[in-house]
Amino acid sequence: MQIVYLSARPDVLRETLDHVQHFAPFIDDVVIVAPSRLASRFDGLGTVLTDEEVSGRTTTEISATSHSSRNYMLRAAMLTSEAIDDRFIMSDDDSRPLVHIDDSTFLTADGRYRRRWFHTIGTWRRNTTDFDACLLHSWVILRQMGFANPLAYASHMPQVIDKALALEVVGELAPYAEQYSLDEWSTYFTVAADKHPERFAEPEPFVTLGWPQYPGEWPHQVSPPQHVFENHHPELHDDGGLYDGLPTGCDAATIDATNLEKIMRWYRLDISVRDLEFPDDVDQPWTSPSSGRKMAFKGLKAARSAYRYVNLDERSRIADLEGRIHQLEQQLDS
Repeated sequence: MQIVYLSARPDVLRETLDHVQHFAPFIDDVVIVAPSRLASRFDGLGTVLTDEEVSGRTTTEISATSHSSRNYMLRAAMLTSEAIDDRFIMSDDDSRPLVHIDDSTFLTADGRYRRRWFHTIGTWRRNTTDFDACLLHSWVILRQMGFANPLAYASHMPQVIDKALALEVVGELAPYAEQYSLDEWSTYFTVAADKHPERFAEPEPFVTLGWPQYPGEWPHQVSPPQHVFENHHPELHDDGGLYDGLPTGCDAATIDATNLEKIMRWYRLDISVRDLEFPDDVDQPWTSPSSGRKMAFKGLKAARSAYRYVNLDERSRIADLEGRIHQLEQQLDS
């Protein structure tokens, strides 16, 4: 099966493909859509299409677009390329399998397309990033098209795409995409499944580790039943990072143990954040800066935000945390 990446990070993708080769040997064709200035650095990794040739736009024109608009534009435009198979897996260059998978990860036994969601778009109440904006635009437009409660499928994991159906959806949304950034995952799986319900399985929860990057950055509306893919963040492996000391490469002899340790560390931090016990030996967004990433939360003011955020769905636990909250409030006022 073919897998298609957008990438401007050849070193990250090279490592990702090592993980794919180990855990997903049924992937036998790789297509990479990359900026022309970096094309030669992807030599040997697969078929390379440049952003410019795919989109028909200049480097300057592409650079002027937002991240979400650029992703939608490139993924929509690449559908007209003969290099793209009729059915393919669409992925980000930092999405890595954590366990052995086969095509049943993407297709049901009777050949229907599986689709993984992480949130209802209408309840996504973040408005700080370009990604947040594209979800808002997608929600409003999908509602205007008659979809009362659309799901967000941008689950930071590979998903299977039908080229003909995707072209159909892109054509229908073209007038909106000219003006607004859109989420290519959510629009495709919502509209295509409505038009061709017999081709799609019922929505299933996402199975991604590291989405969000840190526990508590936003509350899970649905929890992953297991972790099949990792949303890889290289900076988490830096000194002081959550995965400090763990390799980013794929060593067949140790990769299973490494991946299990990642999951263990993520959930240890999750428990700490929920109890407002922020570790001082791990970079995390609540009380410490993290190298390679500008954090949205600084100092103990973040603890107050964390309290509001991580307990929205756990009101019964507030009494258990009152003492800790009182300590944090005193520190905030001092």
